Amino acid sequence: MSEIDSVTGLAEGTFGLARLRNGDGRSFNALVRPGGDVVDISGQFPDQDALYGDWPRSFDELELVSARAGALGAPITEHHVLPPTVRPQIFCAGSNYRQHAAEMYTFNEGNYQESRRAGESDEDFYQRNLAFVTEKRAKGMPFIWMATHGSQVGPVDDIVLPLVGANHDWEAELTVVIAGGLPRYATPEEAGDYIAGYTIGNDMHTGDLYSRTDIKWNADWIAKQSPTFKQVGPFVVPKQFIEDRGGLVIQLDVNGQTKQDWPANDMIFSPEEYLAYASERLPVLAGDLLMMGSPPGNGAFHGHFLQDGDTVDIRITGLGSQHHRVVAEDADGRAPFFGLPPYEPTAS
Repeated sequence: MSEIDSVTGLAEGTFGLARLRNGDGRSFNALVRPGGDVVDISGQFPDQDALYGDWPRSFDELELVSARAGALGAPITEHHVLPPTVRPQIFCAGSNYRQHAAEMYTFNEGNYQESRRAGESDEDFYQRNLAFVTEKRAKGMPFIWMATHGSQVGPVDDIVLPLVGANHDWEAELTVVIAGGLPRYATPEEAGDYIAGYTIGNDMHTGDLYSRTDIKWNADWIAKQSPTFKQVGPFVVPKQFIEDRGGLVIQLDVNGQTKQDWPANDMIFSPEEYLAYASERLPVLAGDLLMMGSPPGNGAFHGHFLQDGDTVDIRITGLGSQHHRVVAEDADGRAPFFGLPPYEPTAS
C-alpha cells in the first residue's frame, strides 16, 4: 500500500468518504483527501442511497470530484466525524477468525466453559477448541447475527459502559459498507460487485450478559447492543483502492498498550461469502454494514475488561483511526430492574 498520511490515516492517492458535522451543527456527506482536505459532496450525494445505491457510477463521479474540486476552508480536524451511514442494518460475522474463536471458547465465562473437561488446562482446552474451529466451523457456513443502528456511534465518541455487567470487551473489525442492488441468492463471485468500500468497526459486548439457562438456546445477543457499543468510521475507503485485503492490519490499543494486532484477511469466510449468505436470508440495503469478525486478542484473553477512565484506539491500514474515552453510564439516578441474567453452570 502507498505511504500513509499522518493526518487522516488514508493512503496517498486515495480518498475517504465521511459524514461530518460542522461547527454550526450541519451534517453532510464529504469526500476527504489525504492531508485532511474536505469536499462537501452533499449536492450530488445527499444521502446514502444516492451515494451507495449505484456504486460504479458514484465512484466514477467521486474520482472526478477528488481530482478537480476545491476544499472547504475547514479541514477534517475542525469537524466532528459521525458514523459513515445512517441507520444501517448491521450484519455481524460470528467466530470468523480461527484463533479468536478458539480464544473466546477457551477464556470466556458462562456457557463457553460447559465443554471444559475436569482439570483441563487452558492450553489443552484451547487446542481442542482450535481443532473444533478448524475442522467443523470452516466446513460449515457463515454465521450472522444482527446489531441495531441504535448502538452505533462515530469514531471519536465516548464508549459508555452500562450499569449491568462488568466484562465489557472489545472486538476491532474490518467492516464492509454494502452497495445497493445485491441480488437475492447471489453467488460469492457476484457479491463482490456489491462491496462499496471498507471502514473500521468495533463490535463490543458485555460478556457476562451472554449466558442464560432460563431459555433453551442459552445465549442472549442483546449483550452486544448497548448504546455506543458499535463504533464505526471514520472513513469509507472505496474498494477500488484496496487491491489486496492482505495488506490490511487491524490494531487495537487500550491505554496505549496493544491488545489486537492481526492481518485483516485471516478469515474463515470472506466478505463475498458472507454477502452471498446474507442474500439468501434477508434484504440487504445500500449503506448497510457487515462487520467481518474480530481477530485474536480480546479482553477475555488478556484478562482485562474496559473500565471507566480507559482509552481505546483502533487502526486499520489505510482506513484511518478511532479514539475513544471510556466512561461510566450516568443513569440519572435510575437502576436496572432485571440486571444480570440467570445462569446455573452444569455440574461437571
